[in-house]
Amino acid sequence: MVRIFATNRHFLDNSRYILFAYMLINDTLQLLSSVILFLLVMCLVTFPTVYCVPLLLLSTFTFMNTTLILATMSLERYVAIIYPLQCPAAWRSDRIWIIILSIWFLSFIFPMIEYSIVERDPAVDILSTPVLCKPIKYQLISNPGFVPSCC
Repeated sequence: MVRIFATNRHFLDNSRYILFAYMLINDTLQLLSSVILFLLVMCLVTFPTVYCVPLLLLSTFTFMNTTLILATMSLERYVAIIYPLQCPAAWRSDRIWIIILSIWFLSFIFPMIEYSIVERDPAVDILSTPVLCKPIKYQLISNPGFVPSCC
């Protein structure tokens, strides 16, 4: 679908299709990062925090991004219905990228705040101490005798 979007000029001239393609790319990134995180946790793969945090951030802000994209698509359709003969300047296809960047910025702020205020253990070196890559708020008491079947 993204290839068809990129090859047809008509789709690039309409902000509705640009937002839809943006949602396709965002959801693909979200699914990819979520599946990778799931497999890493299920196989109890540990690696340094410096590699884990970007993957968690990507998963979190693509998840938050989806609702903002849907709200933006709804707002774009609302504006198109209210002003059927004229397109406001903010919704033109050459300026829709500003709205997309602001969506990324808004969805990136909250995970960055959440990960920056987490209490840090001074004994953990983020460059070398291997950790299980999942958010701290979801870590459960681990069973030391548990070995997943996938590994």
